[in-house]
Amino acid sequence: MSSGKYGAISGAVARMQMLNNISVHLAAAKTPGYKKGMVTFEATLGEASSGMATRATNYSRLTTPTIDFTPGHIEYSGDPLDLAINGEGFFQIQLPDGSYGFTRKGNFQLNGEGKLVDTNGYPVMGTGGELNLPNPDVDISSDGSIWNDGEKVGQVALFSFPDTSILQRSGNEMFQASDGSQPEALPNPQMIQRNLEASNIDMMKSMVKMTTNLRAFEATQKALKIYSDMDGKAAELGLVQ
Repeated sequence: MSSGKYGAISGAVARMQMLNNISVHLAAAKTPGYKKGMVTFEATLGEASSGMATRATNYSRLTTPTIDFTPGHIEYSGDPLDLAINGEGFFQIQLPDGSYGFTRKGNFQLNGEGKLVDTNGYPVMGTGGELNLPNPDVDISSDGSIWNDGEKVGQVALFSFPDTSILQRSGNEMFQASDGSQPEALPNPQMIQRNLEASNIDMMKSMVKMTTNLRAFEATQKALKIYSDMDGKAAELGLVQ
């Protein structure tokens, strides 16, 4: 097979992976607090270190994806248990196995036991542990303090990681530290009640990227056809020394 054919195949695979990444973004564009993943292309040279650099083939591939934690814009929802983080920080959620996940998605609700939970039914952590509320019609201050008829009944906690690059996805909306490190409680949390943070996905830019990658994928398909035709001609003529 022609070395150029390998390069075209690697380019086609990389473009397919990029299209898959964009489709995930578009599907999650309306998910509150969703953070997009970022991938880029890089080129590697095959056989370059073998002493046969003249036969080296240029391959393209996607780099390891990273997460863009740029805040999304804040939108009014009207629900008293909806919270948007204004600035840095993450909500802490207790998972079924006892570990904790961290999220920016703040559309919470009360379960049948009166516990504040996320959309998966997992408890939201406060400064003193799980939060039990008498009813959903409460007032929540900017620091997360929860008030009911003038009485403080709990406080939502926010946590921060010194280095967010250690965070990896645990589902579409949850993050956990890849090295098992623990976050610190945010000393001056800022939250806005009856609002939600939108995803940080730009729909217009994502559609433009999709179109660009589709065209690039079509170009690699044409290149593959050309190389296949060349291989066919070579087979007909025989090996030329």
